[in-house]
Amino acid sequence: MKAAPRILVVDDDNDVIVFLSRLLQRAGYSVLKARNATQAVTQAERESPDLILTDISMPGGGGLTVLERLTMSMKTSATPIIVLTGNDDPDLEARALATGVTRFLRKPCDNVVLLDSVRTALGEKG
Repeated sequence: MKAAPRILVVDDDNDVIVFLSRLLQRAGYSVLKARNATQAVTQAERESPDLILTDISMPGGGGLTVLERLTMSMKTSATPIIVLTGNDDPDLEARALATGVTRFLRKPCDNVVLLDSVRTALGEKG
């Protein structure tokens, strides 16, 4: 039996981490967690998740800087990244996509859309 894909969930709001973890685990994924930008980069490089689902506005470093670090790192450059953010800056999506993220979603996001985005980013048929 193939191991469940591992998703690193990054958010400074514990309620969001808990909600996303439960949603993803019910869908059959294994979840890793980080609560700030520094933890996100360290965890991603150490654990090599199959996907990173991250907020962009959090303590421990600018979100765009973290995205750039993840997409430029030898260990994580091929890892798909989905941004899920409540930040309503109209230019943020273009700047995030320019770093190489796979998908940009705004909170609140429909669970079906989120799970479909995860499956697509992981190359799953669904």
